Amino acid sequence: MLPKIITTQQDLEEISQSFLADSPEFVCIDTEFVRQTTYWPELGLIQIASLSEAVVIDPIPNNLSLSPLLPILRHHGIVKVFHSGRQDMEIFWMKFKELPSPIFDTQIAATFLGLGAGMGYERLVDNLLGIGVDKSSQHTDWLKRPLSKEQLKYALNDVLYMRQLYPLLLQQLKEKNRFEWMQDELDILTKEETYFIQSADVWKRVKHQFRGWKELSILKDLCAWREEQAREQGLNRTGLIEDKIILTLCQSPLLPRKECEDLFKKGRQLILKRNLFDEFFEVYEKAYHLTQDEGEIGQARYLEMKAALKKIYPKTLPESIRSRASKLKDILNGTANDLGIPSHLIAGRTDIESFSTKPLRSHKILTGWRAGIWNGQLESFFDEEEAK
Repeated sequence: MLPKIITTQQDLEEISQSFLADSPEFVCIDTEFVRQTTYWPELGLIQIASLSEAVVIDPIPNNLSLSPLLPILRHHGIVKVFHSGRQDMEIFWMKFKELPSPIFDTQIAATFLGLGAGMGYERLVDNLLGIGVDKSSQHTDWLKRPLSKEQLKYALNDVLYMRQLYPLLLQQLKEKNRFEWMQDELDILTKEETYFIQSADVWKRVKHQFRGWKELSILKDLCAWREEQAREQGLNRTGLIEDKIILTLCQSPLLPRKECEDLFKKGRQLILKRNLFDEFFEVYEKAYHLTQDEGEIGQARYLEMKAALKKIYPKTLPESIRSRASKLKDILNGTANDLGIPSHLIAGRTDIESFSTKPLRSHKILTGWRAGIWNGQLESFFDEEEAK
């Protein structure tokens, strides 16, 4: 049987009203998209299911406005259920500049239940429902039309199985008193900064091993320009300029214009096809000269990058603190193992180091749901601190 496909504006408005009129406790949502050469994901389909209704929305044939979905996405009485929903949420932020709320993520729930970190949808369906998901359509070009019956079924099955998973996972979380545990992770998914990074901060996401402030300064400026252009042009960042080319320019003396252009020609970067090289080269020269500037602006950049390097490569902790941190790691790993969850969900490196440096009962690792998991194992840290 062919899934119900929504392709007209009127049908989308009617089905959205139907979902709202039914007052469901939750709706399951999934999207199909392509993101190979573009800055933002290109939406192919949206699948939505409640316990009584399930549809596939195809916005492409008639270039549908998705605004009729907003009352559902905003409704505080309807939980929006996703699996590994970060990219799905990004699509809604891209379309509406706002995010669905409240939400539930079946992958995050499975992690906090000890079923496995980052569990794929097919494996979760198999583990909890005993159903093997047909993967034959998973590599579909979701922008190409027409879509086959099998492809549409594959897409809809994602939310049909999800509406069976959600009640099971929710029940298990409540039985284990772990429902509140996942809220911090869900909160990250509902924050705008998760999906929109400031251009001036993009360099922090580029992998490098720079230990000099000048290389870091050039990286900051080149990445900021690339981010702004990629966003404006709708292009994939690395399609515009590959990371390795930017890193090469950061580590080299200022290249003459011809050599710089030749470097891009070897990489076949879109910057040349889009006639953006002149603008880039001007930014590149300014970025390099800023590192030579001994004036007020250059000094401000020097201090900024030096501070950044301290965060990237912090000083070695004193032996006494390292000993405490090692002890805390052992306790953390044992506790996480007993709970069946990844240790980083309880405490990251920064948390471990800050607590080891100054144990406080108000510290993050002793607040909220984390407060009840230690069974007194951290009391010795306070005893040591009081004995000083």
